[in-house]
Amino acid sequence: MKDENWKNKRIKEIDNICKGNKDCHENFVDEVYNIYESKADSYDEFVTEQEEKKAKYMPQLIEEWRKLWNQVKKKKTLCLSLQKL
Repeated sequence: MKDENWKNKRIKEIDNICKGNKDCHENFVDEVYNIYESKADSYDEFVTEQEEKKAKYMPQLIEEWRKLWNQVKKKKTLCLSLQKL
């Protein structure tokens, strides 16, 4: 079902959730950015779109995280080896 105002409604909901708590908006930055970028016709379509996007990019993010973690482990091992000298 097409809802032309779903973007405005959701952003207003976020504003109401965060009313009186200025740090709260930080929790919704990505969602608001994605709402403005979305071509979905309804909030339900938007949620589905975001889930598909995560499923597509999650393996890539996990691989990047593993590469970074391996770099950290190598540096940590090197530091421990140097401490022993």
